[in-house]
Amino acid sequence: IEKGATMQKVFMTFSSALTLLLFTIVTASGFGGGMTASELTEPTVARDMTTLSIPIRTVDSGEIQQIPLFSSKYAQTPVATVNTEPITLKEFALELANMHNSMEAAEMKGGQNYIKMLDRLITIKLVKQEALNIGFDRTPVVQKQIEEFALTTMIKQLLANEIVDLQVDAEQVEELYREMAIEAKLTNYKIFEQVDAETLLANYHSGGDFKALADKLVAEAKAEVEAATEYAPLKDLLPAIAQAVYPMQNGDVSEIFKAESGYIIFRLEDKRVYEDPETRLVAANQLLQKTSQKKQMEYLEALVDQYASFDKEAEEALDFAKIAELNPEAKGSEILGPLSKDQRTLVTVANDREMVLITIADIAKKLEGSLYHGTEKVLDPVKMDREKESVIWNSLVAVVGRLEAQAQGIDKTEAYLEKLTNFEDRVLFDTFIAKAVVPGIKVPEDDAKKYYYNHLEDYASPLMLKMNSLAFTKQESAQDALKKLQAGSDFKWVSANVNDLADESNKDVLGLGGSLLSVNALPHDLQHQVTGAQQGDLFIFAGPNDLYYVLTVEAAYPPEAKPYEDVRQEIGKVIYSQMINDALDEWVIKLKEVYETEVFIVQNDH
Repeated sequence: IEKGATMQKVFMTFSSALTLLLFTIVTASGFGGGMTASELTEPTVARDMTTLSIPIRTVDSGEIQQIPLFSSKYAQTPVATVNTEPITLKEFALELANMHNSMEAAEMKGGQNYIKMLDRLITIKLVKQEALNIGFDRTPVVQKQIEEFALTTMIKQLLANEIVDLQVDAEQVEELYREMAIEAKLTNYKIFEQVDAETLLANYHSGGDFKALADKLVAEAKAEVEAATEYAPLKDLLPAIAQAVYPMQNGDVSEIFKAESGYIIFRLEDKRVYEDPETRLVAANQLLQKTSQKKQMEYLEALVDQYASFDKEAEEALDFAKIAELNPEAKGSEILGPLSKDQRTLVTVANDREMVLITIADIAKKLEGSLYHGTEKVLDPVKMDREKESVIWNSLVAVVGRLEAQAQGIDKTEAYLEKLTNFEDRVLFDTFIAKAVVPGIKVPEDDAKKYYYNHLEDYASPLMLKMNSLAFTKQESAQDALKKLQAGSDFKWVSANVNDLADESNKDVLGLGGSLLSVNALPHDLQHQVTGAQQGDLFIFAGPNDLYYVLTVEAAYPPEAKPYEDVRQEIGKVIYSQMINDALDEWVIKLKEVYETEVFIVQNDH
């Protein structure tokens, strides 16, 4: 099979990237409180959930059994049926895991309301039944979404099968780790004027002693020095600094870096590898990802070689560099218009079951769609040839990937069919919401204003406080200072006549005094203390790291509600979403009358 010049360029262009990254997974649009297809990724099951079980009434005998949630043995056990379509224990368990991952631990305590969670899945099934009856599944938009999801899912699984049990070389991991786990000791000079920084560097490059030259600037108050005392990991430095340090040798001097105020030049004193299991794991994962992508790309190239053959004359018809040589002023419409009607076969993709022809017109039409600024401009042949190679490659992978996945029976596997069914359910749900629930819903202006006045606190600027602060290392001393202030003593006098004040250089001391602070920026416990604070109020706050703060409110600016017009759109979205949810609830009540629904989970309080 002849690969052809275009295919060679395509391989070169994409040899360093995993093709599946180029695919766009089309998902259903979410409305209101509904779910979108993007939620389909199976969640990680937390360890504390693996031992959970729920009481289920069996369909045949009616016997109630306590069944483990995540048991493969009972995975297909129905927990409910909607119009005879089952909701399996596996579906329900994954839904529960998804909700668990999105909740705070506090929300999950006190047992699970299984029925409420099951209602979510029942609603999807009810809506799906109605959407099927209406015929939404036969609309081109829905069919396209499902087809693209099916294709992407098949190819993803095909590629995943190629890297099962893939191992990376331990020596390569260690080599990458030693490149990543580097820390450096730097002597930094901040020079205040650019001309002084440039002169310093010029004199150094002319053979001068860097330290002597830089220290002279410090002595002349033209620079500040930060002597090297500790090692800093490169990952903690600014990216530009880290990039400069990496190739440097001990004693090397950097170029000039612009700082917030002034200019930085540093000297590398020492560089070494540090021990960090987390960085080593990152290195192993990066190498595994790189190795996986390489293996998958090689596999795709082999499939293209196996299945595809190019037509040389058709390839030449899509050579935009040659087209531009003949007609350099040609517009996109003048070139792509005729090509979009050219039905000559560019690539033949075939196995023993099926043959697929990719025509010049197929590629040209996709290229037209990629021209965001229209086709009435003169085409850039370099960009067009690059885009053409991308379009051809994606088209090839879509076809050969599907053929091979189907040849391996991936489209018949339980895992694939489950994903496809779940996606179809949610696409139909979203479509039903968009076409049956949303139309006609409008937010009355009076309702928006009523909501605004009932929730003024949600649309108000926070309380702002300017406070004086004293930090103590002992609670007794803080309480003594508070008593003196309560008795009318001056703050400055108290600060000069108390014991056990925390050292000003202590990095654990919170900056609570002097600046105007939003109450939301204060520590959580302190926020509750100062609610409603007014000028002259006194507080004592037990902060972190065994420090105690005495605070006096110098000025207080109470919350102020934003004007209605400023938050009108935001309020409208909140009410609109609630109206959609309410409308959906009404639909569900009606649908339950039409489609028989039965629940087999037994509530704990029954």
